[in-house]
Amino acid sequence: MSLFPLLMALPRAPVLLSMVQTPSRRLTINRVLLRVVSYTQHHHRRPYTYKPHTFTTSTTPIYSPNLAFIRRLFSSSPAQLEMAAAAKTKAQAIIDENPVAVFSKTYCPYCKATKSLLNEKGAKFYSIELDQVEDGAAIQAALREMTGQTSVPNIFINKKHIGGNSDLQEKKPQLTNLLKEAGAL
Repeated sequence: MSLFPLLMALPRAPVLLSMVQTPSRRLTINRVLLRVVSYTQHHHRRPYTYKPHTFTTSTTPIYSPNLAFIRRLFSSSPAQLEMAAAAKTKAQAIIDENPVAVFSKTYCPYCKATKSLLNEKGAKFYSIELDQVEDGAAIQAALREMTGQTSVPNIFINKKHIGGNSDLQEKKPQLTNLLKEAGAL
């Protein structure tokens, strides 16, 4: 026999069951009842109304260029849209005009490692420090929209997106050829 129907019919006050035949069983049932009653008194509800919370959606944000465009379209002022368009144009111009473009920040150790590797190879590259320029955040947002990459360094060789520092380090064996093709050596 299950105790669940019995527990559902209980009032909120503690109940002693003296009708149970064995003392040990009576003690066990009384302990269960006291726990259930104290839970319901503390939480101000009956036990059958308690439903554990289930997560139906992901807790991590999903980045989508289309979703970002829609958010910006409906939540931005015309001045912000102009600034975003100008930042995207500026980022694209930097990528188009330079054989190697590195979008970085001065305090980033991965950016320093990237610039160090390019200097070791003797490459001519253009580096823009996004934390030093006025529209750095807007440029980074434009790069995020263009590449899907949210972090720095954001590296372009021969107008092609390479990725970040780890991606550049992986391409170390063929880096010299990539730099020669781009005209950076």
